[in-house]
Amino acid sequence: MVLSLPAAVQAQFAYTTNNGAITITKYTGSGGAVTIPASINGLPVTSVGNGAFYGCASLTQVTIPNSVTNIGDSAFYECSSLAGLTMGNNVASIGFEAFLGC
Repeated sequence: MVLSLPAAVQAQFAYTTNNGAITITKYTGSGGAVTIPASINGLPVTSVGNGAFYGCASLTQVTIPNSVTNIGDSAFYECSSLAGLTMGNNVASIGFEAFLGC
């Protein structure tokens, strides 16, 4: 059984699909505590793309699921209110300046 996320949750993220995997390319939500979904439309979210949360000053907490293996360059750059991070244990690569200014 595949569970789908509510449309409101999916609408917070722009993403691309490549070889059956999802990369979050842009966060469009209002900030606060954000949980990146483990899957979208039944496909695993494996990457947070370059600059995906760039300058999101209202982001206070982010939870990254075990499905994510890559966090891109400047992914959370200048998220100046980011005070908490829960990261899954499968992240193998964190890009240049991914959390600079947090």
